[in-house]
Amino acid sequence: MRQLLYLTTSFPFGKGEDFLTEELRHAQGFDDYLIVSCHSAPEDSQTKPVPDGMRVVRLQVSPATVSYPSVLFRPDLIREAISLPFQGQSFFGKLHQLLFFRRKAQAVYDALCSEVLPLLTGEEIVIYSYWFYDAAVAGALLAKKLRAKGKQVWLISRAHGFDAFPERSPYGYLPMRRFLLNHYNAVRPCSPSAARAVKDAFPGQCGKVRTAFLGTADHGLPYGSRSPVFHVVTCSYLVPVKRIPLLVQALALVSFPMRWTHIGGGPQEAEVRAAAEQLPAHVEWEMPGPMRNEDLMHYYEETPVSCVVNVSSSEGLPVALMEACSFGFPCIATEVGGTPEAVRDGVTGCLLGKNPSPEEIASALEHMARLPEEEYSSLCRAARKLWEDKFHAEKNYNLFYQELSQLSGKDGDS
Repeated sequence: MRQLLYLTTSFPFGKGEDFLTEELRHAQGFDDYLIVSCHSAPEDSQTKPVPDGMRVVRLQVSPATVSYPSVLFRPDLIREAISLPFQGQSFFGKLHQLLFFRRKAQAVYDALCSEVLPLLTGEEIVIYSYWFYDAAVAGALLAKKLRAKGKQVWLISRAHGFDAFPERSPYGYLPMRRFLLNHYNAVRPCSPSAARAVKDAFPGQCGKVRTAFLGTADHGLPYGSRSPVFHVVTCSYLVPVKRIPLLVQALALVSFPMRWTHIGGGPQEAEVRAAAEQLPAHVEWEMPGPMRNEDLMHYYEETPVSCVVNVSSSEGLPVALMEACSFGFPCIATEVGGTPEAVRDGVTGCLLGKNPSPEEIASALEHMARLPEEEYSSLCRAARKLWEDKFHAEKNYNLFYQELSQLSGKDGDS
């Protein structure tokens, strides 16, 4: 029997990892699928559907049960610690980060051994970590244990944003990269920029790293529209990294009638609402709150949208922008992470600098609103074409699962 073991952060529970829903619809090539939620909170309910026949395990992970001394002298941690450059405070900060990370990975591994290991009865097992982080380390440790039992095991991981770019972490450090790259058969970052970041850290392992885009489903072709009013949509969790208050400052500067819709909730909701209340009368706005993905797709099908905006300070490759492209909506977004893969300046929308001012965002909105109709229509057509070429779920995931299936035809050691 061939088994595929997914290691997620919380999916299918709670918030986040919504993009896995579409991927799982295209899973193929295995006899048994097991989804392991490594860090979901006990109170989180299931919020995403899982295809029939796939089993779900919510791990009972408790890092508090793993003492720091119990991980301090493990060979993998010692090798990592020795490799850290000794640079005063930075060294001790990285060492503390490493200890915390390794303790968390150990807690996931311990839970995998007690709750998941008995379910892994197949002769061939692919362990697929959705993030190149602590659960990926736990997956590598589990693979070693399974191989000791005579199983054929392969390891593959995606990488997105925080788990690919060291500069987004404290002290510019992502723990145990060398360990992960040595143990994994393949690493598939979701954007070329993330792939470059992983490769640059350890050039000797470049052969294991290749971009594998995520994808979104085809929901038809309404295309962007500036009638009856220029309508801007943002779709994100309301946290500082998304910089929605910055967008509201920009909306206060536009000189033409428009409408803004923000889809999503979060800790900054009250702050954003209070700022939006001060917008001039010619800027209509609404905040309908979080939407299930299927409801968002229906909204896009039924509602004229002029452009989708993302002003985040950091990103992987935003699925929200892929979805916008699939509908033929132009986008305005900051040049961070993998965003330039979905937003090509002057072709599918407008690419802003990493830290735009409210005036620069307002200028981009004004420009798109006042484009001649044929130029605006060209943006819409190019956005859809980009999606067809790069982000079509059926095409991307069929290729990805073919690769997963073919992994098990190779030697099961990393």
